[in-house]
Amino acid sequence: MNIKQHIAHHLVEVHRGGNWTDVSITDTLKDVSRQQALTITPFSPNSIAMLLHHITYWNRIVALRGQNIEPEINEQNGMNAPALNSGEDWEELKQDNIHSAEELATIIEGYDIGSLYNPILPGHSSAYKNFQGQVEHVHYHLGQIVMIKKYILDTPS
Repeated sequence: MNIKQHIAHHLVEVHRGGNWTDVSITDTLKDVSRQQALTITPFSPNSIAMLLHHITYWNRIVALRGQNIEPEINEQNGMNAPALNSGEDWEELKQDNIHSAEELATIIEGYDIGSLYNPILPGHSSAYKNFQGQVEHVHYHLGQIVMIKKYILDTPS
């Protein structure tokens, strides 16, 4: 595998499972209800749903950059999760997250390896830093999701 394939692989693994941390978005969220996903805890202004939407949003921002498109970043920075009015809405948000990771992985794998260490767009850091940085970004927010979930499950109703 070349470096692009490794980055893409790590991105998909942190979403679907099988990464070196043995923690993934899919496994972490498999038993989280819509109600739990919307819960705001005392130690974070963000819900699990907000964090998941933020990860999805940034997967797509980085994918656009990888296609030589300068995306506009919204004021909410992707924390504006859509309304989750049903369990189906929650399932769709989770599936959209996986889909966004697969979209970005495809962009990464198809990126010109000779340009990997050049700015991804004028005024930005390298493509490598954007792609690898998104993998790290997902791990960071996955840690927050794990902590929020633990708090919710360990706190009596």
